[in-house]
Amino acid sequence: MIRDQFLLGMDNEIIVDLFAGGGGMSTAIEQALGRHVDIAINHDMGAISMHMANHPQTEHYCADVFEVDPREAVKGRAVGHLHGSPDCTHHSQAAGGQPRSKKIRGLGWVLPRWAGQVSPRSISMENVKQMQQWGPLIAKRDRATGRVLRLDGTVAGPGERVPVQEQYLIPDPRHAGRTWRRFIRTFEQMGYTVEWRILVAADYGAATTRERLFLFARRDGRPIVWPEPTHYRNPTRRQKAWRPAADHIDWSLPCPSIFERNDHWLTPRCAASPRA
Repeated sequence: MIRDQFLLGMDNEIIVDLFAGGGGMSTAIEQALGRHVDIAINHDMGAISMHMANHPQTEHYCADVFEVDPREAVKGRAVGHLHGSPDCTHHSQAAGGQPRSKKIRGLGWVLPRWAGQVSPRSISMENVKQMQQWGPLIAKRDRATGRVLRLDGTVAGPGERVPVQEQYLIPDPRHAGRTWRRFIRTFEQMGYTVEWRILVAADYGAATTRERLFLFARRDGRPIVWPEPTHYRNPTRRQKAWRPAADHIDWSLPCPSIFERNDHWLTPRCAASPRA
């Protein structure tokens, strides 16, 4: 069913994986469709090196996704499917009260950019469910004084104007979801039918209860078909139960206590690669 949904005529089209990382989604696409991803893009050399090792047939770009010209990358070939998993950290609830980056939250806009320039037949995106609340950011304010907080935690002086790049930015609750709705309309205005759902990995046989937002868009007139669950949290007699993580653990392997082992390997040895 998955292959039929994606691949009517896909033999003459290419597949592109933005934010490809080490290749997890590329591997999933290959398993589902029976063919490799043609183009993979990621800004981190460590991640793209792993992708190169796992997917040697793929053409790789180690660059910021916005620096890659879609038309130049596809070289005149039709794009059958485009996938993107933009950075979720600055949408995630797990970030709590941490400052948010407008640039990182805006990475999802690369998908409409590709849609507008090379017209993929279908598009998928995966992110945290909080992306549905995507909206403008606002400066966090000190509770005692009402004045703007800087990134370093200091409070602006009376009447001081703090440059936006120095402000401690948080989502503006008055406009939650405003950017998300515009994001969806952008695809629709280009002729795409768009649907999205929150799916739980455990419902499909994975040993994790992780919830994720999945968006699917297509412009070929074919219906969007979502998978039916194969496993259940509270199964009936004829249903399969959620799989425990223990299924993937080899209990015969030694696992010394953290209080008994030398964890010198945890010490950072080099600076993390900055986002391009």
